[in-house]
Amino acid sequence: MNRATLIRGIQVVVTLTLASFAYVLYSEIHDKQESLAAGLAHVRPGWLLVGAVLALQEGVFGGLRIWVLGRVLWPGLSFRTAVTSEFVLMFCAGVTPGQAGAAPSQAAVLVHGGMRLVDVATAELLTASCTVAFFLLSALTLFALRQNGMLVMHGGPQIEWLLFFTVAMFGSALVALIVAAAYPPLLKAIVRALSVPLGGLLRAALLGARRVLRLRARADAALAAPGAMTARLLRSVDEFHEGFRVYMRRGKRAYAAALLLTFGFFWSRFAVAYFILLGLGIPTSPSTFVSVGPPIVQVVLTQTLLNFALYMSPTPGASGVAELGSNALMSPWVQGAFVVPYIVIWRVLALFLCMFVGGIYVFRYLGADVLEERVKQTEAEKRALMEAARAPDASPANAHEGGEETAGRRQGVG
Repeated sequence: MNRATLIRGIQVVVTLTLASFAYVLYSEIHDKQESLAAGLAHVRPGWLLVGAVLALQEGVFGGLRIWVLGRVLWPGLSFRTAVTSEFVLMFCAGVTPGQAGAAPSQAAVLVHGGMRLVDVATAELLTASCTVAFFLLSALTLFALRQNGMLVMHGGPQIEWLLFFTVAMFGSALVALIVAAAYPPLLKAIVRALSVPLGGLLRAALLGARRVLRLRARADAALAAPGAMTARLLRSVDEFHEGFRVYMRRGKRAYAAALLLTFGFFWSRFAVAYFILLGLGIPTSPSTFVSVGPPIVQVVLTQTLLNFALYMSPTPGASGVAELGSNALMSPWVQGAFVVPYIVIWRVLALFLCMFVGGIYVFRYLGADVLEERVKQTEAEKRALMEAARAPDASPANAHEGGEETAGRRQGVG
């Protein structure tokens, strides 16, 4: 896949995400144009600016998290590369179903920045464990509050199923990460088991690739070594385990800091909705009982539950799920003329703002001919070496002969 094809693919996915958002938005405002104007009549830009800052901090402090973890294995990781990788992650998470493109895109940026792939994989898995731990503890907290009647939200049985599924999924994921890191034979057994069906699919793909002239050489090389990829993965398991042991020896503080950063930037992002309420002039006290605590805590709890649904959404950017879910869960605050302006501003700040920043990095990277520039630089270095080798005065032997000739001339002159 060349760069132009990749860019077109990203553009298609972004277009679908924006189109689905536009459709939901149109369906909302089609018969509510007058109420839309009324909802925006008392906008307070200062509070919306605070919300925008809180939304952008996720990229910065999320990058700080991967920087803190990544430097344990590779001290040369720069803060700028880490932050860039986080914004790229947020862009690709927003344009791929189920946020499937998030981790690979961040890994690509970190590898391009000089970090070894196996070190990136180790740091990424530890980062994922921080996120999983946050979601698991949040889901358990919400579940406990609902069981004790201290959290009331619209949705009935669906909310219970969502919380139950979230606890089960993230709980099992956390256990799997810990066991895989602490006991490599289990992960190796999984790799060997998956290599059988996936190896057949890979062989079929390579046989198809042989029909393309420019891919034939690589396909033949891969077909000539059928177990090479499995062997590399098994070696990577050992390297990952060794990296995990490094964190156990001298990375415990870094992991604790990453965990605190995870809680901090998620809670800050969830608080964006509270400042949108202030920015639109909506009372922050809910019209019906939602939960215990001050209004900002109630909004954060509501946004936490909504975030579970967004993470599991099969649509790119959680389009449709985000709008409908927000309408239901935020109804104790957002009603009537404020529904449409709140949804628009919330989507722009909570998703599209960081996606826009990440998209700038993605398209700048893809459009800057990075790989082509590297090839040209390498070729230029090779040409320079060849020219230096051809030059009569460049080699040590010629230089030695030239020195003897000069010395002889000096003796003759003397």
